[in-house]
Amino acid sequence: MYCLKQVGILLVAVTLTGCQIKPENTEPEKLSPKEVSSLFIGKTVESFNLISGSTSFTYYHPDGSVEQERYWEKRNGFWKINDKGEICLAMQGKPFSCRSIYREGEKFYKYRLVADGKPEKVIRYRQFIDGRTF
Repeated sequence: MYCLKQVGILLVAVTLTGCQIKPENTEPEKLSPKEVSSLFIGKTVESFNLISGSTSFTYYHPDGSVEQERYWEKRNGFWKINDKGEICLAMQGKPFSCRSIYREGEKFYKYRLVADGKPEKVIRYRQFIDGRTF
């Protein structure tokens, strides 16, 4: 009986080792200008602000204009991708503000530089949907 129990435990252990999930690479990887373009051009993007907790939906027109809905209000502006691969937004007549986009595993984030020059996650992109959805 003791040997049978040991064999059972051994079989369960061997079976479970085949079920282990390989951890994905979650080291932040800065996206290239081409990668940023393919994520945003002609897409409705759902964003979650990690600081305020707000969600917004933004449509990135191929002509460089942008429409956004957040807090149940609509805003308009312009967008572009600069030479560094940063996405730049100018909303409601304000000047362009540019931020880097990073991939961490299967997730995408927008980073900004804080006062000490260190990068800080500010936006988590939840989904990129073809076309304008709102």
